[in-house]
Amino acid sequence: MKLLKGFFAIALVGLIAVSCKEAKDKAGDAMDTVEETAGDIKDSASEAVEDVKDTATEAIDSVKAKAEDLKEGAKDAVEGVKEGAEKTVEAVKEKANDVKEAVSN
Repeated sequence: MKLLKGFFAIALVGLIAVSCKEAKDKAGDAMDTVEETAGDIKDSASEAVEDVKDTATEAIDSVKAKAEDLKEGAKDAVEGVKEGAEKTVEAVKEKANDVKEAVSN
């Protein structure tokens, strides 16, 4: 009877050991899957960040170029107004001189 109980205990311990080994293997597989998924998520996030960075850089460069264009356009407009004002001042001076001469004569 003791011998039968001993075999039964050994069989029970063996069964528990096999179950633990299978559970450990399944847990290891699950852990590998989790690590792989985490790596994929990290890579995807890094790519998304790079895409956003590139898009932002392009937008900034575009805005900067438009600002330079506007600056040049404003500068040209100011020059045009300045030239027009100078011509007007000269014309007024000429007319004032003509009036001055007419009055003097």
